[in-house]
Amino acid sequence: MKGKCVAVILGAGLLLYMGGAALASEAAGGHEAAHHALNWWDFFLRFLNFAIMAAILYKLLNKPVANFLSSRREGIASTLAELEQKKAEADKTAAEYQAKLAALDVETQKIVAEYVKEGEAEKAKIIEAAKNQAEYIKEQARIAIQQEIKAARDGLQSEVADLSVVAAEEILKKNIMFDDHKRLVQEFMAKVGEAK
Repeated sequence: MKGKCVAVILGAGLLLYMGGAALASEAAGGHEAAHHALNWWDFFLRFLNFAIMAAILYKLLNKPVANFLSSRREGIASTLAELEQKKAEADKTAAEYQAKLAALDVETQKIVAEYVKEGEAEKAKIIEAAKNQAEYIKEQARIAIQQEIKAARDGLQSEVADLSVVAAEEILKKNIMFDDHKRLVQEFMAKVGEAK
């Protein structure tokens, strides 16, 4: 790395020098400029001057540039490591969220299954309660019908008894004579007297 920097600096200096020499030659005018002659001693002095300046600059700037490049390299490496760590953390977090989503799907299905089961149980309870209510209503209706029949039967028996008494009275009135009637009244009175 250092060798490349020195080579670049020397190359740039050489180009500057040659450009400067050409301009100096043209500015000087005269015969030398016309023939494009190059003064080798002047070139050597200028090159030596440039090499000394480049060495001084290299000596002065070597450590700061190296430190800058080293710190820059370390900063980039640190940034890359930090980015890798953040990427690993993001991947881990994404995996955790995926696992949570999968667990949430399983939990959701479990809750739905439980609600369906509870709904079926509640449906069975409602049907059972409705059957029991229907049985109770049937039993109450049967009891009410039996009571109505008994009341009707009792009423009918009472009415038949009343009609029988009336019919017997009618028959007795037609068939009993005055003497029989008198005898019955006397027997009745005798029984009442004995009871006293």
